[in-house]
Amino acid sequence: DAMMYVKQNDSQMVDQMVGSLGGYFTLSNRWGGQNFDTFNASDAWNATPYNTMFEDIYANFFDIEKSTSKSGHYYAMARLVRAAVMMRVADCYGPIPYSKVADGSFYVEYDSAEDVYKHIIEDLAGAATTLYAYAQEYPASKPLANNDPIFAGDYTAWARLANSLCLRAAIRSNDREAAESACGHAAGLIETNAQNAMMSPGVQGNPYQLASASWGDLRINASIVDYMTGYDDPRCEAYFQKSTFDNTRYIGMRAGTAGFEKSAVSGYSLPNVQSGSSLPIFVAAETNFLRAEMALREWTVGGTAQSYYEAGVRLSMEQNGVAGEDIDAYLADETLVPAGHLNDPRGAKYNYDRQTDVKIKWNDADGTEKNLERIITQKWIANFPMGLEAWAEFRRTGYPELAPAIDNLSGGVISDNFRGLRRLRYPYTERNLNKSNYDKAVALLGGTDNESVDLFWTKKK
Repeated sequence: DAMMYVKQNDSQMVDQMVGSLGGYFTLSNRWGGQNFDTFNASDAWNATPYNTMFEDIYANFFDIEKSTSKSGHYYAMARLVRAAVMMRVADCYGPIPYSKVADGSFYVEYDSAEDVYKHIIEDLAGAATTLYAYAQEYPASKPLANNDPIFAGDYTAWARLANSLCLRAAIRSNDREAAESACGHAAGLIETNAQNAMMSPGVQGNPYQLASASWGDLRINASIVDYMTGYDDPRCEAYFQKSTFDNTRYIGMRAGTAGFEKSAVSGYSLPNVQSGSSLPIFVAAETNFLRAEMALREWTVGGTAQSYYEAGVRLSMEQNGVAGEDIDAYLADETLVPAGHLNDPRGAKYNYDRQTDVKIKWNDADGTEKNLERIITQKWIANFPMGLEAWAEFRRTGYPELAPAIDNLSGGVISDNFRGLRRLRYPYTERNLNKSNYDKAVALLGGTDNESVDLFWTKKK
């Protein structure tokens, strides 16, 4: 569950509230006026992603560690899940405790963010090898079949997911060796939509549907609607419902407004999800966009950036029910650009004049930076609604061009509304209960623990 929360409150506090920084959703409720999108989240909300994910993972992890003596396929699964979840925590905060966490000892020394990534890659690669070897030796065995809402106990599928997550981590941390190794692993990567890691919401229902349609706390973000309508993207109907302000249009809501009545923003588009809609953890389209970026960097990947880019778009389109001829027309388009946010139903204050002119059709002559923007833009569209991942990639690359927060309530901490939050400050619980290790972690960050500090993998100004 912590790899992508299904539980409604955890989903809202982590994947929706913090995840809204990735440009997919806008929080259509102001609660007490302290929100991530206005850069002034309360101490309690700010601590939730850290504390919730640590608590959800480690109780079970230690039990498995003890019962398996740190070996075998159950332990490999535990390593995989821990690595996947802690990558989400590290992407929010930076340096975190990882290698020294032990049963009964949470308040330990932090690893540098660089070292956290090295450990995560090591854990994912090790898990892939163990799980794949088990699946090869015992092809009929599915030890976790009854407790696995993603792959029904298929260890080959889990090994592919481990490799794919490893590739994601390697690209983010600029680790060429790990990226090439993940691509060459015998278990392979998530390559087809049938192999996608999708989490069934089960009886709890899809938390995005609940938060948007039932609670009125979530609307589609203006940025994703504007990009996709500018591109005349045939995935729009799979992603969005029409606005009730104007039922001929998809209209997203600008993020980062200090105060409004919930009823005044209820007309913006909702996500087009049902209670039974599955939640993505990793999709085949992303594998191809990651490999496109490898090719752009001239790493060994066995194909061209263009071929992987186009395969990524094609897989995402097919995943969302788009026909082949419509995909061909989309990939061939060399005129459409992302739209600005015009004619907002609430007035000109909410409009946004977007600057980017990135087009869909691949063009080698555009050069490396423009083609990186092209890859990340399409990866962002394909990875909907994985908000934490989108926020990480926005910070890493500067793409896509998200409309900036309208109101900055950070009290001077965030100087640039366009770049927005660069990380979350550490939980007050760490400051209070793990003080000496917290102080060392702040030193690793460069001496300041606030939301303006860039992590090692993010694009600096």
